[in-house]
Amino acid sequence: MLKNYQYYQNKHRFILKAFMAMISFLLLVGISVSPISWKDNPYEMILQVILISGMIISLLFFLKTEVNFYKTLFIFLITVYLYSKFWIFPDTAIMLALFAIAPLIPIFLFDKIGFYIVATLNIILGPASILIISKTDLQYTYEYVALDSFGNTLNFIAIQIILVFVFIGTNNRVESTNAFHKEIQQAKQLNSVGQLAATIAHEIRNPITVVKGFAQLLDQEKELNETEKFYVQTMLTELEYTQVIINDYLSLAKPQTDNVQVIPLNYEIQKISDLLTSFANNRNIGFLLDFRDDLFINMNPIELKQILVNIMKNGIESMNKPGFIKVETEQERTMAKIRITDTGIGLSKEQLEILGTPFYSLKDRGTGIGLTVCYSIVQKFKGKIVVQSEVNKGTSFTIYLPLYKEID
Repeated sequence: MLKNYQYYQNKHRFILKAFMAMISFLLLVGISVSPISWKDNPYEMILQVILISGMIISLLFFLKTEVNFYKTLFIFLITVYLYSKFWIFPDTAIMLALFAIAPLIPIFLFDKIGFYIVATLNIILGPASILIISKTDLQYTYEYVALDSFGNTLNFIAIQIILVFVFIGTNNRVESTNAFHKEIQQAKQLNSVGQLAATIAHEIRNPITVVKGFAQLLDQEKELNETEKFYVQTMLTELEYTQVIINDYLSLAKPQTDNVQVIPLNYEIQKISDLLTSFANNRNIGFLLDFRDDLFINMNPIELKQILVNIMKNGIESMNKPGFIKVETEQERTMAKIRITDTGIGLSKEQLEILGTPFYSLKDRGTGIGLTVCYSIVQKFKGKIVVQSEVNKGTSFTIYLPLYKEID
């Protein structure tokens, strides 16, 4: 599927380049057969040559670098060119139509900034130009415009409104396609991590268990001095941490698909906050629980605990100052809404975009698997996680899970 995506992406780039090259070619042909001449209209010819040269140069740079700035510059220059043609050739009625549909070019080229520029110019300059023509002596030069100035203004504005909706629809389609592609990539990553996790579990778990067992026996020896005791305790601590990493991988390799049951959500959150209280108190952090509705969900309680512990523990660890983790629940249509908010260090926009990606962690000793597991579980139960954050102010995780529906 990704190979097909890449094929169509390359095809799309080729079409864009061919479109821009064809426009440049037609512009060169147009100026070569233009009814105006260097002798009679030198300024108009100079303007056209400058604009066409600028378009060709920006096109060449775009073909070479594929930097969007040159594409936006190309769009801006061709728009100015169309405006100039409208004023240079007053007897050609089609020029008003070309003026009106100028925003189609950035729509076709999928250039959001270019569309905003051209659409804004059109909405301002179009009606203003028609008004100036109808109120001055230009009405005799632009007879086809002045003949029905109100109708032309109305039609011009109507075309702009239609093009705005075309842009919104096209942009939404592009963004949904990109989001789908991103989800496919994440699914492939999760699948790869799951396969890796199964291998790790089989190859490492048993030896780790044996080593841990002998270390625990050694820890019970009374003849050990303080230094030796410290070494054994350090060994056991590191083995516990290794076990946590293995369990994180196992959560991806073997998701808990059975033992799905009806869970009183608020009661479960209360239990988990009690469980984490001592860990939070060591950092001078408390919990504020706000249960607005009595909610029940249908899922595996172990997986729900994984989600909440991961996110609440991350919130505690992100806070460098005393404060509170606020946990709110309420019903939103057919979903149970859980919002977990901290006042920690927060996340940048770039960090938010890759949050939940396998192996990505902001902790010194993080595995980068915890949040990946959370996203995987929530998606499995047809829910979603929405994250909002501001650097140095805190982060809010909003988890949506389907409410339990009692069958009559």
